[in-house]
Amino acid sequence: MRALIISNPKSGTSETMLGEVIGTIESLYEEIIIKKTSEIGDALRFAKESKPFDHLIVIGGDGTLNEVVNGLMTLERDERPTVGIIPAGTCNDFARALELPIQPTQAASVIKSHHEQHVDVIQVDEMYALNFVGVGLIADTSRQIDPNEKESLGSIGYFLATIRQFREADPFEIRLRRGDEMLYEGDVSFLYVGNGSYLGTVPTKLETQSFSDGLLEVVHSSAIGFPMIRQLLAQQLGLDQKSAEWNHFQASHVEVELNEPQIIDIDGEHFETDHLTIRIRERALTFLTP
Repeated sequence: MRALIISNPKSGTSETMLGEVIGTIESLYEEIIIKKTSEIGDALRFAKESKPFDHLIVIGGDGTLNEVVNGLMTLERDERPTVGIIPAGTCNDFARALELPIQPTQAASVIKSHHEQHVDVIQVDEMYALNFVGVGLIADTSRQIDPNEKESLGSIGYFLATIRQFREADPFEIRLRRGDEMLYEGDVSFLYVGNGSYLGTVPTKLETQSFSDGLLEVVHSSAIGFPMIRQLLAQQLGLDQKSAEWNHFQASHVEVELNEPQIIDIDGEHFETDHLTIRIRERALTFLTP
């Protein structure tokens, strides 16, 4: 077998870590090619060129993985290599969803198990994501994270940014459609469309959550301030949501219309728009898992 390793040194991947990972898996392969990223777009480009390989191993964080996914989705389904993840970022949310060890050499040992899991991919217009699409509070929180807090505090930095945004969140008007069916129309403080089961290292704890069922988890709420905090705490404690402001449903596709352009967060990448078409690409990628 042949393996391509895409490593992002900026995510905290040291030469020592890279050597330990290679030492753990080298007996599996006849050839291992290592490509290191130096700027945004490198991992995307490397993944587009991964057709000749059996395994593509990503050493990096959620941003590196997002680029790899977008690169792989340009290939035909039968041309895409199986993906292994060595977590090396701040949150590593999809690695957590796959129940991968966060310790690099332990994660590398998972690759030796040869256990494979088919995974759905979210398509957002012409972009792709594994974990989530967020609008409103979710996108604002991600953008407002202090870089120094992220580096020094890790996932706690996401929590602090969320608390700050609770005080500043403004509702916005949204329409959710499924074809000709109007699913929701009104003001919300956030919209979450998910496939994974973690957001900023925090488990989403949605009962129907699955990354291989061909369905998106769609959650939105019109609550702000303390009512929003109460809802999220209830969600984390596993309590039943009885609030009229909290809505959760599943769909294989959904159209999002906004009354004005909003910042959209797709697995940590940001852009601005007033319309989204979101659908699931069922079992589009294969990952090595425990």
